[in-house]
This record gives sequence, C-alpha cells and structure tokens, in this order.
Amino acid sequence: MPEENLSQKFQVHYYFDDESHSMNAFVRNRAEKDLLEAVKRVAEILEAPVEIETEAYQQGGLVEVLLIGWLGKEIVKFFSPAINEILKHHFTKSKTDDALKEETLKGLQLDNAIKELDYVDKLEKALEDKVVRRHVSSYYTKINGYAKVAKIGFKNLSIRADEILIPRSKFKEFILVDDKTVTEDDDAEIEIISPVLKEGTFSWRGKYKEDRIDFSMGDSKFKSEVINGEHQFANGFVMSCLLQITITFDEFGDEKRRSYSVKKVYAIKASESGAYTLRPIGYKKKMDKNQQSLFNEGKDED
Repeated sequence: MPEENLSQKFQVHYYFDDESHSMNAFVRNRAEKDLLEAVKRVAEILEAPVEIETEAYQQGGLVEVLLIGWLGKEIVKFFSPAINEILKHHFTKSKTDDALKEETLKGLQLDNAIKELDYVDKLEKALEDKVVRRHVSSYYTKINGYAKVAKIGFKNLSIRADEILIPRSKFKEFILVDDKTVTEDDDAEIEIISPVLKEGTFSWRGKYKEDRIDFSMGDSKFKSEVINGEHQFANGFVMSCLLQITITFDEFGDEKRRSYSVKKVYAIKASESGAYTLRPIGYKKKMDKNQQSLFNEGKDED
C-alpha cells in the first residue's frame, strides 16, 4: 500500500507597484530566510521534522510555492493539514489563536485523552511561540524596507482556501517594537559606590534598595559642585534624590533592560553615622511638602 502523501504547499505571492516580475535577490533571500526559519520552528514545536523545497517561480508579480514534505512520524498525519494554517495565521492574523485551535482539533483523529492533551499543548505552543513571531516580524521588517512590494498574498494550496492579502499599509502591524515605561522615586536614597569626578557622560555607580545600579547624574548643579571638588566622598556617602527609572520591555512585554537617572539631589549625607544636609532644592521640596500638608489639614471633613 503506498504511503499517504502528507506534503503541503504554501504560497507566497509578492505584488509589485509596477508591471515587473522581478525582485531584488538580496531582499528576497534575507526575508525568506525568516519565512523558512518560521516554518522550521513550527515544525520543531510540533515535533514533526520537515524537508522544504521550492517550486519554480511564477509571474504575476512574483509567486513562490513552498513544498513542505514531512519525514515520517506518527504526529505528522495529525498536524500536516494544519501546518499551512498555522503559518498563515502568523503571517496574516486572519484567525485568532482560539478559532484556529478549535478548527484544527476538530480534524484530529485521536484515540485517547492523553494524546489529545499532548497535541493540544503542541498546537498552542506553535500558535503563540515568540520565536516564530520574531521571525515574522523580521520578515516584514525586511520587506517593508523594499518599496517595490505593494502587498503580499499568502495561500494554502493544499486546500480550497482564498488568498489572504496583506497590503503595505499593514506591514508595520506585524513588526514588533520595544516599549518603555518611566517611573520616578522622589524619596530615593542612593549610597554612592563610585562617583564621577570629571566632565563627561560617564555613569555613576551606587546602591539603591539593596541593588547595585549604574546611573547618570542629571542634576547639573550638583554635578558641577562635584567636579569643582566641593564634596568629599567616603564610605557611606548617601544622596536623597529624585530618581527616574526607565524600563524597556521587549515586544512581548518582558523586561529587556532598565536605566536610572538622578534628576535632583535634595540632600547628602557624608557618612553612615552623619546626618543629612539639605541642599537649596531640598529646602524647597521640604517647604512645598509642609505647605501641602497644611493645605490638606485645613480641608473641611465630609
């Protein structure tokens, strides 16, 4: 009995803003490396090894067909029909994770609950995988930089399915970007480990809430005083200050890095056993706080 043909065909169609049928080879090769890496990653998650070939290019813009051949594991017969839909989902967002998962699981012929749980887990990972999404983002980043491509069509050729078109205006929706949040601690205390005693954009080093941090000095007046030798730094030198904390998150919401900047130095303490000495800006802060406190106390109670 001949083996069932489980190969799948996935079409990528580049539409150009002119009547040509050619594309810059470097752009296409760099972009399609990410496309192939996405296919490979999905297959790895499904534990279904693949062999990927391409058919001859067709015109009408430029049409490429990936022939995804499966290398003989039991899981393949379950996920082979789904691979193209998983890829189309990542490159077009044409279906939600839940809709595609439900549709795919209906087609699985599983003979026990344990096997079903295993396949559900693999399918969820394939639909939500960050590595796949990074490859998709990189793919669109490269194509977005090539102005000739007006839109891209993705189509599952192994079933009767419509081509999903992604116009250039939508490319950026697939490109992942970092995000930043900025918070401030207006009562921060930083023990100085290593000050910067000369001009430049060098980082100070200190201890903040038991963590060692590198920070920039944004209080220009205090910075000038330090450079002019008006402060002597010894063990236990502490600043009371306004500290700005910038946290950069990656495209998935995970913290990537954080940076610190002292914006105002309110008071300094020369040693652990010493007392704080207020600076002019510290007096102002104290006065403002006292005035605010008096104002609050003077409010009529409900």
